[in-house]
Amino acid sequence: MSDLSTFNPTNVDALFDKLVQEVTGEAQDWWTDNKTLMTGYFRSLSEASLQTASALAEGRINEAQANRAFRSQKLAFEQTLEFSEFMTLVLAQRLLDAVFSVIGWVIFNRTGINLSPHLVSAPAGQA
Repeated sequence: MSDLSTFNPTNVDALFDKLVQEVTGEAQDWWTDNKTLMTGYFRSLSEASLQTASALAEGRINEAQANRAFRSQKLAFEQTLEFSEFMTLVLAQRLLDAVFSVIGWVIFNRTGINLSPHLVSAPAGQA
């Protein structure tokens, strides 16, 4: 998040641009934090599925064993989806915080009144 302590837009376009910039930054940070995790889950599921199919086709496991493996893979994938849903809620909260941080700073910078007690400037060099 950029340092908003001096951000004082004079028109809607300037405020809109800053909101988009902040939301985009938060979304990119979220994806950076989660893409390795998510792609790892999908890669693992893909590998396990192909191994199960190959083992069944080659007769190394029977249909009942393949069915158990399939159900286990399905449960693991359901947990991955639940985790994804949770992380999406985390993203939604981060976006909400980013938007209202910008708006809070605009109000504070124009009026000197802090309606958002959690306003924080970015550390030096991160503006």
